[in-house]
Amino acid sequence: MVPPVGSTSPARVPDLRERRKQETRREITRAALTLFEQQGAAATTVDEIARLAGVSPSTFFRCFATKEDSVYEPDREFEAELLAWLDSVPPEQVDLEGIEALYERSLCRLMASSDDTKDRLLRARRLIASDDHLRAAAFATDAVAMCRITQTVAAKVDGIRPPTYARLLVEAAGVATRTAFDAWVDGIEKGDSGDLVEIYRATRREARRIFTGRDV
Repeated sequence: MVPPVGSTSPARVPDLRERRKQETRREITRAALTLFEQQGAAATTVDEIARLAGVSPSTFFRCFATKEDSVYEPDREFEAELLAWLDSVPPEQVDLEGIEALYERSLCRLMASSDDTKDRLLRARRLIASDDHLRAAAFATDAVAMCRITQTVAAKVDGIRPPTYARLLVEAAGVATRTAFDAWVDGIEKGDSGDLVEIYRATRREARRIFTGRDV
């Protein structure tokens, strides 16, 4: 079942303290990206990132648990929307189409964000593609997030679907999203500023062809 547009609660406007913390996080992320690009993630220390960002190491750790987290974290807003959707539908309506719609909504949100946000995302994705240390950390982060989402979906469909259903559902939707991100970065590297959402839709169709053996 596809989640209806606008089915989630509107975003709460952050107060001044939250806005300052968000800006500090952005400064730390920019610093980490710059250092990772210059010398690699493995060779970069938290102290170096904090120094370039103009904050103390303790401030860094109030914002991020690790240096890798400062450039790559799971999409918590997507997870919140997934939880809201699962709460709003019966177990029988938890399907691939619904989860794919949530992923597409998250990508639409990214593409509608500021140029600065998209630039940081692109730089992080480039690093994940080229830096072995950061790629391993990103894969681990994704795996933990996928496990968390799978457990949530499995609990929702428990009694009518086996645990394998939830895992296949989440993995199938997730792999299309990750593949679309990779294709988006590859295209930009080749001079094609493609739309991530359209790339995701095309990737999703290709996945369906593979799964079903026919054009969709």
